[in-house]
Order: sequence, then structure tokens, then C-alpha cells
Amino acid sequence: MKAYPLELRTRIVAAVDRGLGSLPTVATLFGVSTNCVANYLLLRTTTGSLQPRPNPGGRAPAIGPERYDEVRQLLAAQPDLTLELLRDRLGVACSLAAVCRTLKKLNLTRKKKRCTLPSSNATMSKPRARSGSSGRRG
Repeated sequence: MKAYPLELRTRIVAAVDRGLGSLPTVATLFGVSTNCVANYLLLRTTTGSLQPRPNPGGRAPAIGPERYDEVRQLLAAQPDLTLELLRDRLGVACSLAAVCRTLKKLNLTRKKKRCTLPSSNATMSKPRARSGSSGRRG
């Protein structure tokens, strides 16, 4: 959600300063919540400005950029590592999805070794019907 424009914030705080009414009244007048008006007043008191605070950026990744080279080396040495084994080798306590996201950031794929030999003589699917005949009798 985008922050309200600075002009609207200024008009809301000015209305409170002029004494147009209580916080709920001013909030209704401008179509915002009562908490919004109270937060703008608190923001002005603490920072001296009504500028929106910067976005802190969210949660830090479980496997940070400083460990990317280690991930690359582990997978270069043993490309068939599972997500769980990779997480254990890195010694991090995170979800398997976090390990998968790290691999996606690095554009690394997990190439698995075959558990069994491929079948050399059996086909895996049924042959398709021949084309050309409609199957109708005329």
C-alpha cells in the first residue's frame, strides 16, 4: 500500500491544529482512519516532519549473500545434494523453501543422479492410433 501524499498529511494535521474537531471527526472528514490521524500527529512530534518513513526492506534471507560462494562450491563438488543435505552442510537452521529460494537467486539447478538404470527395451507409453481412418463405416 502506498503512503498518503504529503499534501494530504499536512492538511489533516492542520485541521487538527485549527481545532476542527476531535480525531475521529477529522478522520471522517478526510476519509482516513482515526489511527492514521493519530500516527501523523505522533510522526510530527517525534521527527518534526510528516514525510513517510522509509521501508525497512523486510526480513533478511536465511542464507545471506556472504554464503553464496560456499553454496556454489558445495554444489560444484557434489551436484546431487538434496535441499536437506545442502542445508545441513551449510549449518543453517532454515526451511527447505529458503534453501530453494537461494538456489533460484543463484540460478543453480539441482541435477539429480538416476536411482535406476533407464529401461532399454520397454516403451513407457502406448502407441497412438493411426491417423487417416475415421473409424466410421460408410
